Amino acid sequence: MSNLVKRILTGLVYVSVILLALTNANYIGPLFLIVAIVGTFELKNMCKAQFLEFDLYPTIGIGSICYASILYPKLTALVHISIFVYFVSELYRTKKTLQNIGSSLLAIVYIYIPLALIIPIGSHSGVYEYKLLFGLLILIWSSDTWAFVVGRTIGKRKLFERLSPNKTWEGFWGSVILTGLTGYVLSRSGFGLNSTEWCMLGGVTVFIATVGDLFQSMLKRASKIKDSGTVLPGHGGVLDRFDSILFCMPAYYIYFYHLKPLLTT
Repeated sequence: MSNLVKRILTGLVYVSVILLALTNANYIGPLFLIVAIVGTFELKNMCKAQFLEFDLYPTIGIGSICYASILYPKLTALVHISIFVYFVSELYRTKKTLQNIGSSLLAIVYIYIPLALIIPIGSHSGVYEYKLLFGLLILIWSSDTWAFVVGRTIGKRKLFERLSPNKTWEGFWGSVILTGLTGYVLSRSGFGLNSTEWCMLGGVTVFIATVGDLFQSMLKRASKIKDSGTVLPGHGGVLDRFDSILFCMPAYYIYFYHLKPLLTT
């Protein structure tokens, strides 16, 4: 089976699983926690490639507690307790303590917290709106697709050659315009927000998704690896596929819970 066929088949399964899970918060929560755990293993391997220490199981434990506390705020006290216990355990270690703590906090902030925000974002109105989340994911995927298409067609000026040689300024600005238009189409197709909101979110998504992609490229280049993992044939690891989502979800959360209320008052 060719790499292209693997990539297409994996992409279809990947999108189908996520979209099916989105229809019910009871499905998407556990699915994204599994993604976070797999991503933790991938981040550990990248740290290992750089000869950096990584506390895998404490990270998964604390990260999962943080994840659960965002979905169930009454569990917040467990976050403080688990972090305290982890810090106490570090008192009995004599080497590379800062590496242990730093890599664990990176995983929690970079992977667990962003993925946990998807359900609160979908429930910001008081009712879980899977179509809103579907629309936001369409913006993220469109951002990457339009940047690739425009960049391959007319791209000349490199956007950030040191980290991503294939990204161009033409692809970036073309994606801003076309993802904004994608947002307009969503607004006319019953995805819950008006045209101004969807178009604005489309433009913002391109910027943030691009930064997320560059950040993941930076981690991989520092580790001297092509892909973060092999769990998705033809696509690499989950961090390769979720890099833009990890950066966009906190931005969407800020918009729906902090900016939008200000704009509507």
